[in-house]
Amino acid sequence: MKLAYNQRLFILQFVFLLIFILIWVQLFNLQILKSQGLITEAKKQFYQPQIKLRGDIRDRNGELLALDIITYDLYNNADKIEKISKEKIISLAKILNTSTEEIIKNLSQKKNVKIFSGISDSQVSKIKNGYLSLIYPYPKSIRAYPHKRMAAHVIGYVNNDGKGQHGVEFYYNSLITKLAEYINQTQLYPKGTDIALTIDSALQEYAEEELKNAAEKSRATRGSIIVLSPKTGEIYAWSVYPGFNPNTFYNEKSIKNWSITDIYEPGSTFKIITVSSALENMTIEKTSTFYDPGFLKVEKRIIKNHNKTKPQYINLLELFKQSSNVAAAQVALSMKPEDFYNSIKRFMIGSKTNIDLPGESQGLLLNYKKWRLIDSATTAFGQGAVSVTPLQLACAVSSIANHGVWVQPHILKGIWDPNYNLISETPSNIIHEQVISPEIADYVSGLLKQSVKENVKAMAYIAGNVPGYEIAGKTGTAQKIRSDGKGYYAGHTVASFIGYLPADDPEILILVVIDDPKTSGGWGNTVCGPVFNNVGKVAAKRILKVHNKKENGRQKLKKP
Repeated sequence: MKLAYNQRLFILQFVFLLIFILIWVQLFNLQILKSQGLITEAKKQFYQPQIKLRGDIRDRNGELLALDIITYDLYNNADKIEKISKEKIISLAKILNTSTEEIIKNLSQKKNVKIFSGISDSQVSKIKNGYLSLIYPYPKSIRAYPHKRMAAHVIGYVNNDGKGQHGVEFYYNSLITKLAEYINQTQLYPKGTDIALTIDSALQEYAEEELKNAAEKSRATRGSIIVLSPKTGEIYAWSVYPGFNPNTFYNEKSIKNWSITDIYEPGSTFKIITVSSALENMTIEKTSTFYDPGFLKVEKRIIKNHNKTKPQYINLLELFKQSSNVAAAQVALSMKPEDFYNSIKRFMIGSKTNIDLPGESQGLLLNYKKWRLIDSATTAFGQGAVSVTPLQLACAVSSIANHGVWVQPHILKGIWDPNYNLISETPSNIIHEQVISPEIADYVSGLLKQSVKENVKAMAYIAGNVPGYEIAGKTGTAQKIRSDGKGYYAGHTVASFIGYLPADDPEILILVVIDDPKTSGGWGNTVCGPVFNNVGKVAAKRILKVHNKKENGRQKLKKP
């Protein structure tokens, strides 16, 4: 039977009305009856952050130095506190390792606010089973440093805004945060590129312990140990005292790496540069001798040796053995100021090394046009127109060890895949510069080797005694310049020793600097010598044996 027009219109209107009523009922149900529960569930999803993890930082052997870990903040559901049973509160308190009173206090907040921080994955897994109506987790990443203070000045830290500060964390921030080329499909969150550093963490840890002990024993202000490869420029260890804990950077008084930012007068270690420069400029010969009466008058100033000796003629070997300031001054005065200045510049003194770390100072080298005669003489033994960072000096002397070739230092070893295989080593644009002839460099190395050998044998040197290896090196004991730049503090020194091994084919150079020691006379030999020897033993064990025998892995070290 065919329906009339009015009937069909009525049915159509009824259907539309029914649909409208159903929609209205559903909206009422969602917006009124179930609104709070839906809001809670929505917040759980809305507050899930888009987390991107920073890449790991590891040492040359794969030891983990820095990583991102996921923790959770917990937020309460203000409308649900009255419905929580006592048993549930007790159970939740056990999961969160807190008291029931604390749980009740936090869950009783009238607004949905953060009530707990630093909650682990395992705790969140337990919370998800029956507690999500009461609280909801908010994941976030934090940077962790498993070795705490170790290599902190090299690694740096990540601030509360997730930005790298100081060290590698700052310098390579863009690389560490760049999504890895080889993505691990099992990774829950996207992750940046993992990198490996040149340092050996076992050697680093040992060097830091030695430095700390020496600085505290001598009541020194600060200190540094740099261990590097003269051939490649790789930094094997870089210890700085006092240190800091990057996990709690906000509680630290000082985080500056003074050995790259601050300068000091290098003292007698600079005689290596002076003698090499004069030989290269041919103002002295290998057979030259110098009359040393124990003092030398230059203009109105008197230059003296650190110890009293009888008037004598000495050659270059004795200059190093006795660390004669008088003979060194004569060597420097044999050169025109311009020639001496230019030679020093070739050793990259007064210039940044451009190491891949932030905050480097270029040091200080006064222009030769401003030199007086006394400046030439005192610069000869590192206390005149020149001041350096420990890193600058280490690299300058490395060029003598490396047959006259200066190599740019660097801390990045390469990029590692998820299985921690090195897939991209340090770029090949590391600067290599021939700063002095191989013949002169090798000759000076020979003098330094013989000097250390004879002094150790005569028990005049503590420094340079590493069993099984011949050492080429030089002590340094510089007066400590006043903070206002006017003269020196009486009785205050900067002690140092720099040396490399094996002397004939150096693989390792070590510089030890102790600033303002109060014991052992403040001498480079007595203060820094034992430190050099101990670190040298471990460096030989860690680096040379790995090179020769392909040893892998990290081993527990004991004091030799």
